[in-house]
Amino acid sequence: MRLSVMLENMRTDRPDEWTMDEFARKARAMEDALIDARAGLSYIQQQHGNLYGVGFNRVEEKAAKALG
Repeated sequence: MRLSVMLENMRTDRPDEWTMDEFARKARAMEDALIDARAGLSYIQQQHGNLYGVGFNRVEEKAAKALG
């Protein structure tokens, strides 16, 4: 299940410790996936230049915001 859906469905002020651990694991997995995807997209941009319609800048801006 997507982390955002899990968080939306979790309607408590204080989730239990196990739930928070699961959220943290999923968040780390998403961060790792985003870092890998970002690196792959950067490689494509370096090798092929700014391809029309790919949105390198948009992806980079959103990834930078998400990763802090």
